[in-house]
Amino acid sequence: MRYLSLLLSLLISTIFFGQVVEVSHSSGKYDESILVEIEGDFTKAYYSIDGSKPSRRFSKSIEISKSTFLQIKPVFAGDSIDTLISRTYILNFETKLPILSIGVDEDYFWDKGKGIYVLGAHVYKDTLGHWSNANYQKKWERPIHIIYLDTNNQEGFNQKCGIKIFGESTRRLPDKSMKIIARSDYGTSRFQHRIFPQKDISAFKQLVIRTSGNDYKGSRFKDVLNAYLVRNIGLDYMAYQPIQLFINGQYWGLYNLREKVNEHYLFENHGANRDSSSIIMGRWVRQHGSSSDYMKMYNWFMRLDTMDNEAYEKAKTFLDIRNYINYRVFQIYLNNTDSRGNIRYWNAKDLDGKFRMILYDTDLSFGTASRKYLEKCLSSKRTDWFNPEWSTLYLRKLMQNEAFKNDFINQMAHLMNTAIHRDTIIAAVDKLEGIYKDELPRDGKLLARHLKRVPLSEEEWLKKVAHFRMYAKLRHRHLRPEMVKLLAPKGMYILKIAGDTGSIVVNENYPIKLPFEGIYYKDIPLPIKAVENEGWQFIKWSDGDTSQVKLIHNLEDTLLVQPIYERIESEVVIESSIENVEKEATNNTDNELMLLIGYGLLGLGSLLLLVYVVLKITKR
Repeated sequence: MRYLSLLLSLLISTIFFGQVVEVSHSSGKYDESILVEIEGDFTKAYYSIDGSKPSRRFSKSIEISKSTFLQIKPVFAGDSIDTLISRTYILNFETKLPILSIGVDEDYFWDKGKGIYVLGAHVYKDTLGHWSNANYQKKWERPIHIIYLDTNNQEGFNQKCGIKIFGESTRRLPDKSMKIIARSDYGTSRFQHRIFPQKDISAFKQLVIRTSGNDYKGSRFKDVLNAYLVRNIGLDYMAYQPIQLFINGQYWGLYNLREKVNEHYLFENHGANRDSSSIIMGRWVRQHGSSSDYMKMYNWFMRLDTMDNEAYEKAKTFLDIRNYINYRVFQIYLNNTDSRGNIRYWNAKDLDGKFRMILYDTDLSFGTASRKYLEKCLSSKRTDWFNPEWSTLYLRKLMQNEAFKNDFINQMAHLMNTAIHRDTIIAAVDKLEGIYKDELPRDGKLLARHLKRVPLSEEEWLKKVAHFRMYAKLRHRHLRPEMVKLLAPKGMYILKIAGDTGSIVVNENYPIKLPFEGIYYKDIPLPIKAVENEGWQFIKWSDGDTSQVKLIHNLEDTLLVQPIYERIESEVVIESSIENVEKEATNNTDNELMLLIGYGLLGLGSLLLLVYVVLKITKR
């Protein structure tokens, strides 16, 4: 039906508007030069291959012998409609990644007066010797045309949009991140394509073309790695898709296409209403919405003397506690010193109103594995640039409550046994290394002039990647003893849960298949729940306890438990044959109706085409 409708639209457009232009080659990758031709009812046509407004007369054809962003402007008799056709042709370029190709007037990037990528005419150095008032520090938006080629060499979207420089201090770097914005003023208000395999979202208002920030001359995937690691622990993260970037036919290198954190992100990920949602950055900076809810929470925590049980219940109305714990555990494990300022809290009154965390900009993570970051995050006084008192406020106050403290200890233990276990991280690094290794440019001569010093040799790059593995092997050796010193003085024990069927839920996290083994902390109550496979029924634990949820309170060095299951006979329910017949008849009726409509539209289209041909002959 979709294709029949498209055919009908094309036929009607041809007859009543006469504006059909056929380009001989669609956008895509090509192994050799191509000869691009155009056909249609236009009187003349102009083209450009440098992102500028088409001004060169299109003759019979254009030979494309290198990667090119082609823009064609056909002119129709008696018509003032501004029609612009864009195609991107990527020649002799091998990649397994999607390609993002941009066509932009060079002045919008490089002109001193209006270019967004340069220092500009009015720049000066501040007292610290940093450039200020540079063009790239301004919030200027420039029009571009953009084409997304998916891994099947097909266009995902092809449209006009806006572009801005993105980031804070990283704007000063030679390789800058950029933000693209879809607006109805440009023609289309969304980027319509399922870009990110991690999320079932197919419409985006804004996207970020990210260099990897401070990791731009490193792995180019550090923040992507961390997003991958948290994908199953209830934290919001920016979805990711590595892409190859071309601008005006020039190769720029490998970037990461990411979601943009803003009110549209909250709607696209949670259905949060724009007018009822808010995003707060750092200490209390409002990015979107109102800061009143956040300031109520902040001031309440500031005034609170003791986090007793009554106060803790109140705190739960402000914060999603598990979400906050997982966020703090993850950042402490990563040793991300920049997490104090790169915090994004969000809430939405049309949901439950509680504040939750978005993992954002972790490019300074994976630092020194031995740094006592937990101690610094619990300090009531500033000891370093990254732990001012306001940044440790919530964790310090919450840790006064025993229930929170136990949950934090258990989550730190459990996540280090699962989502941020050494082997989990190493496997994730291996996975991403396999994606990026052969896709990253190694020869700076292949890139745009300002990026020639960005690429690393494969040997240098592999050393950067190897650091992640080494960190994963060392971090638990330092963090677990720090946990014992500060929070769990009785020490650690090994929990072994035996079994060959069913799964286990530890501390209300996601189910884990049996058998399972992990390190937890003595004298800290730990809930575990036996989960049955289909066709099995939980009977008891190996110690005789018949409660499906068991509370462990262990002081030994090792604890072995096992849930006991019993197979149950499944009941077979036979659906009424009459109901089956009725359902089948209904389905057949629906299919026949759709088929009749399709044939009707096709017939109408053929009739209109016939009328068009007759009119053409008559005019002659």
